[in-house]
Amino acid sequence: MTTLTNFTCWSPEVVTATIATEAASPSDAVLLATHTPLRVRRRGDGETGQVITEEVFIDEFLHGPVKEGVRVAPVIGESGSGKSHLVRWVYAALKESHGRHVIYLPKAQTSLRDVIERLLRDLPGPQFEEVRSKLDGLSEAVSKATLERKILDELAESVREAEVEPRDFLAKALVGDRGLYVLLHDPLFRQYLLEPDSFIPKRAEHALRGRGLDEEDVPPMFTVDDLPLAIANVKNIAEASELARAAFRRISSDPQLQVAAVKLLNDHLDVAVMRAANLGVGSVQNAFMALREHLVGQEIVLLIEDFALIQGIRRDLLDAIVEVGTVGGTEKYAPVRTMMAVTSGYYSALPDTFRTRAEASSPIYVVDVDLADISSGTNRTAINFVGRYLNAARLGNAKLDDAAPSIPNACESCEFIEQCHATFGRSDDGFGLYPYNESALRRAVAITADPDRKSVFNPRRVLARMVRGVLTEQARSIEDGLFPSEDFLRPERVRDSEQALSRRQSDLSLSELSEINERYVEPERTRYLLAFQFWGGVSLEVHPGVYSAFSLPQSDLNFESKRPTSPESPDKESTAPSEAEVIAPALQRQLDEVDGWARGASLPQAVARDVRNIVRRALVADLAWIDPIMKAPGTQDLSRAVPDGTQISRAVSIEGASENLAQGVAPIVRFEQTPANGILFKNLLHFQANPSIAPDALIDLRTVTDRYRAMITTRVIEALSFDQANLVAAAASLLAGAALVGRLPVKPRLNDYVAAVLWSGDGLSRSDASRIGQWTQAEIKYLAERKPTVDAFRSALGASQGIGAVHAVDDPRVRQVVKSALSGVDSLRSELLPPWAQRSDKSRRELEEKIVPQIAEWARVLQEIRTQIPAGVSYLGTVDAIKAAIEVGSTQGFVKANLAEVETTNAEARERDFASVGRLQGTVDGARDSQGMDLWSAVGRADGGEVVAIANYLRYTDSWLAAGLRDAEGRDLVGGLDIDADIDAAISRWDEILLTSDEEGHRE
Repeated sequence: MTTLTNFTCWSPEVVTATIATEAASPSDAVLLATHTPLRVRRRGDGETGQVITEEVFIDEFLHGPVKEGVRVAPVIGESGSGKSHLVRWVYAALKESHGRHVIYLPKAQTSLRDVIERLLRDLPGPQFEEVRSKLDGLSEAVSKATLERKILDELAESVREAEVEPRDFLAKALVGDRGLYVLLHDPLFRQYLLEPDSFIPKRAEHALRGRGLDEEDVPPMFTVDDLPLAIANVKNIAEASELARAAFRRISSDPQLQVAAVKLLNDHLDVAVMRAANLGVGSVQNAFMALREHLVGQEIVLLIEDFALIQGIRRDLLDAIVEVGTVGGTEKYAPVRTMMAVTSGYYSALPDTFRTRAEASSPIYVVDVDLADISSGTNRTAINFVGRYLNAARLGNAKLDDAAPSIPNACESCEFIEQCHATFGRSDDGFGLYPYNESALRRAVAITADPDRKSVFNPRRVLARMVRGVLTEQARSIEDGLFPSEDFLRPERVRDSEQALSRRQSDLSLSELSEINERYVEPERTRYLLAFQFWGGVSLEVHPGVYSAFSLPQSDLNFESKRPTSPESPDKESTAPSEAEVIAPALQRQLDEVDGWARGASLPQAVARDVRNIVRRALVADLAWIDPIMKAPGTQDLSRAVPDGTQISRAVSIEGASENLAQGVAPIVRFEQTPANGILFKNLLHFQANPSIAPDALIDLRTVTDRYRAMITTRVIEALSFDQANLVAAAASLLAGAALVGRLPVKPRLNDYVAAVLWSGDGLSRSDASRIGQWTQAEIKYLAERKPTVDAFRSALGASQGIGAVHAVDDPRVRQVVKSALSGVDSLRSELLPPWAQRSDKSRRELEEKIVPQIAEWARVLQEIRTQIPAGVSYLGTVDAIKAAIEVGSTQGFVKANLAEVETTNAEARERDFASVGRLQGTVDGARDSQGMDLWSAVGRADGGEVVAIANYLRYTDSWLAAGLRDAEGRDLVGGLDIDADIDAAISRWDEILLTSDEEGHRE
């Protein structure tokens, strides 16, 4: 091999065996080979802390005064800060010391058995054997389940018997037989508290087995989350006892009581663990005090890597190490120098009496490194730290042990040393940084910081995730020419594991990220992105040798000319105002939030709302309703089609923003969480604040709206139910209604149908007295409700000025709709109608239901007429005969009505169109065999006014004729009266006239 390409100078198996993330794991040779001096701050009361060297720290601890036999040096730091490493390093330095009894409690061996055995190792005597014998109960044969139940039982008993201050009313509510005791003993709550991931099982496992290498820290104390508060969500609370339910209701409804419950449980946890392990309370303290008494004349050095992990005996141990050693001027107990690594939170929770004594005996020491101190090019703490581990990974345990105490440099025997160091760099100790370089290491350190303390260097995370993890898991990718791959920054390796890849590296501007997205496709896009971000550094110029080493073609992108002038606004060159323009703080905050969103963070609701509103306004602003031609929709109609307000995310959806989209809802616009869209959003926000700042925003916005204009038009048409199927169904209903009210001629043409559909119902004036009241009422109702339907139909097919009435319709399209409607009008189904046509169609159907009673009424009137004027009898002859009868009968007094009225009625009757009787009879007869449009049109066109007038005339005439005849016949029946011959002659002549009229042929 002549080049560095795809080269690995380590073995993943050796890396795994050599680089441990726990301080207690490595051999002394590895520890010394990888140890980097830590920054230690000496902190007294009220002091921020003075930075001291490790040498000063260890000298103060070993040679500082022991006050009354006690010196306790708390080493405080967050998880992974190096505090345990510091304790381990002190232990390595003390192994050969004389005159001291050194006890070392590593964090990987913190089960009860491990701790007690280490405390009492090699110490003979009955007082020590008694404690050791009690450990038999914690042999491997003891099941975890048994210990869990015993801890819970002992904890219940301890809190039941607990003594509390008389004024501590919260604690008083939790002790005794009706407090926490009933919850800890109730089967339902016990089952919940003993579930595998609950606190008690974890502590029981730890008590038996301790903490394994690289396992997460076991929670040292109960928290509110460990209380069975969520049991109501997953269990049937009714299964619990009445007392348990009462206690649960009290605790679950009172947050203060919950805090008090947690404190009470934690105060008695150690006692419960010791009793469950068959260790008497105070037995370990007594044994340790016996140890101190046994070692009078020497000094005990107790080194505890993580005090929070000490199981069960913490209280005993605390009391023992702060117990004064000099009594009455005589040294009764050996002095104890205790160094204990502990997190700040747990240290603060230790008993006040212990902390007071500890802090009176020694300063507190704080271990941490501010990332701000190592992010610059002058501070190489992190570089040297990782460099030592990279060197150890290449050498392995065996070579380091053989070479101890010296530390060889693996790079010195490598054929690529000059090429590699020139490309990737080296630490101050001369250790090569490959496969990293300095900028890549600085970024690796930064992105692995603790999420809760992002400014603090976390060595453990760096080692586990970016050194050991990368060397073991990415070796194959390097050899295959695929490094750096997306897996290089997989979520569990970074502090913000929920963030997208681009969010984990925030120094590239959005325009640069966007250009990378446009230029490359996966997996090359991710590889270049990582190369620019890590190995390129702030200049974004990746060394050609890095490209070659990783088999990555050299990029021709040049970002140097586009670099931002201000790191606070990386997209200032393309989206921000001029230098003279002052950005309001509120706007700047929005821009920063959009920038974060474009890199993978969530977009705050307020910013998302502003962006959505801007885009939505643009979507509906320039809609031209000419294709298809229709009336411009109103505000409410647009809101249904393009939702706004609380439903605006259904119109404009933004990935990575909170939105309440129901499953299956497809928004109109969907903005993906990309740098390009981040630039767009920033431009839009700039434009909203000051249109003169970002004039290009209008062009960008128009590009978006143009893309979705056809979709929005379709959405509006769908929201208004103006699509073709709806219009055809509505037209069919309107045609049927027009037919029912007589608006169609006998042989209509297409123009007639079009006119009928567009007719709003105005101007209908029926003079037809033959319509029954039900028909008339139904017809009036239909005509009133037809108008809104026709208006909507016109809106769907016509143009208007603004929101005014439609002044013109799209005639070709109307004709097409009407043609389609004609083919389906007879089979019209109401469920196919659009909402805006359903009400009028319901009225139309109600009118249609009146056809049967209307036909029946017409048939009745016709039958009445035929009774008076049977077939074959002349209507005009009948009228003339009646006229003659009037002339004869009036002289004899037989006309029993107003003579003038009778003569007028008779004269009007002679002008009646008797042919209307035949036409109406044809309608009635045809109704039996017709349906659909034929029936509706026939009934609608029918006019029975003349028929009714004829019937009324005949009925009126019959009434006075019948009365006159009865009068004449009455005169004949009067017994003693002489009937004048003239009267007899008149009656005979009247009868003759009537009879003659019946015998004449029918004449119209």
